[in-house]
Amino acid sequence: MSDTVLLALLLAGIAGLLAGRAWAAANRRAELREGPSFRTSPHFTQGLHYLTAGQTGPAIRELSKVSRENPDAVEVQQVLASLLREAGQVERAIQVHQGLLSRDDLTRAERAHALASLGTTFRKAGFLDRASRSFAEVLEIDPKNIHALLGLQKLYEEQRQWSEAYALETRLSRLRKTDDSLVLGYLQAEMAREALEAGDRQAAEQAFKTALSLDRRVFPAHLGLADLYAPENPRMAAGLLEEAIRTSPERAYLAFERLARVYGAWGEPSRFVALCEGIVRQDPRDWRARVALARQLRGDGRPEESYGLLLRALEANPQVLLVHLEMGRTLRALGVRDEAFEGYMATAEESVFYRDPHICTACRYRADDMLWRCPHCHEWNTFVEERLGPAAGTR
Repeated sequence: MSDTVLLALLLAGIAGLLAGRAWAAANRRAELREGPSFRTSPHFTQGLHYLTAGQTGPAIRELSKVSRENPDAVEVQQVLASLLREAGQVERAIQVHQGLLSRDDLTRAERAHALASLGTTFRKAGFLDRASRSFAEVLEIDPKNIHALLGLQKLYEEQRQWSEAYALETRLSRLRKTDDSLVLGYLQAEMAREALEAGDRQAAEQAFKTALSLDRRVFPAHLGLADLYAPENPRMAAGLLEEAIRTSPERAYLAFERLARVYGAWGEPSRFVALCEGIVRQDPRDWRARVALARQLRGDGRPEESYGLLLRALEANPQVLLVHLEMGRTLRALGVRDEAFEGYMATAEESVFYRDPHICTACRYRADDMLWRCPHCHEWNTFVEERLGPAAGTR
């Protein structure tokens, strides 16, 4: 048999297979149109009600009933699998995804969606290799599938493959026609930190600069570049840190220690005092600026002025344990040194303090330290310091 005949038979077989699948899909849809729709089911209506009310458990129960009564309702199974995943029932979610993918009557778009959702479930369950393979399969079907590209990009971030994550984020930005410069800047900052760990100062410097060229709000890029310049050029480092504070004043405290050092190395320590005083004038409740200024004054041999600043900080923020600790150190500098006081200070300085609660504005995840990427919802630049008011009855 000639190669031409073999090729013709192969093509005919593939055409027959595709025609059969198309016929099955069309037949299923015709049956759905002719028969009672799952949308008329009271369980479907109730499931939607629970879903819009944020009651995941009841929504899963109702939509599971719809799926059993209407096994051809692909849309319901897609939603059900996603709900199971978000509820932490990843094994059930995987079973629903795989059940969908075992069907031979899915459309191309339905199969791509089911595969992408399966990849997301694998990623949440920690099966990273299987997640990567699922996303890759989707992209073979649909190279512009946003769901799969986004899942793969998050996968790269979780594995600290910053260059790959950056390339995919750039691709996503073009496809979605969105301005993702801030996220791209943070990814460049992570690439810079990775280069520093590898001892490549030049690559780190270039990546930090690229981050700031993308978006001046990338705070860690200011900090990292300032650290690189500080030994040889403290004045330039100070300029970078001052710009960081102007750009993101709510994060000024992250630059205080560095600024105190570079101003000292520059021979202009008074600039730090002026900077903190200016911040306090603008926001009298900014306890961090008061603490930083109090430390500076105490170090300059002016504990009385430090004591006054900390008293005002305590009046406004009595819940901040770090202020109390700094007050203790200032009292020690003023000569308060009885045995009970020293015992308290020794215990306080050796303890682990819940110092600075930070919270993600996207998912409300809490952390002691400032994080640039939320470990829970994986969003960038969402952490802020939670500001608490004074206790009732105080001013």
